[in-house]
Amino acid sequence: MFVSLRLNIALAGRHDRDGVVPDGVVYHRLLIRTFGKYLAVAIAAMVGLFSAALLVGSTSAIRGIPGFILAIIAIPTLPLFGVPVMGGTVRWLLAIVSSAALWAFVGRLAAQRSTSQTISSWPEWRREWTRLSIGVWVGAMFGLGVAAIALGVNPFSI
Repeated sequence: MFVSLRLNIALAGRHDRDGVVPDGVVYHRLLIRTFGKYLAVAIAAMVGLFSAALLVGSTSAIRGIPGFILAIIAIPTLPLFGVPVMGGTVRWLLAIVSSAALWAFVGRLAAQRSTSQTISSWPEWRREWTRLSIGVWVGAMFGLGVAAIALGVNPFSI
């Protein structure tokens, strides 16, 4: 309720001038277009924090493998910077910043696609975001597979 009240206050000045009805069709479209990109970044950040909680202090594969897979889901540009093979703070920071930009773009694109319909709300945004995110995740996993083949690692022998 508190978040909804803050969103209403934040958007009230903008909508009063434009004649937009609160909680109307145009209001929901503007809400999705305004906050869709931030929600996509927030979702990735939450997955990344859960991944970090699994990875910090992990000495077993039971926490390490799911933690690393969640890290790839949250930060899909990790394979581009060679993080599984080479570490380093700069590589991680570049991967995090570029992934945040990627997720903001995916959230914005999902907002544009979902609000192209006459009546749209967050379930439509979620459906578009899910479709786009699956493509990003498959691409990131494909990048890991290419890196494993290039390094001569057989993932089926584990």
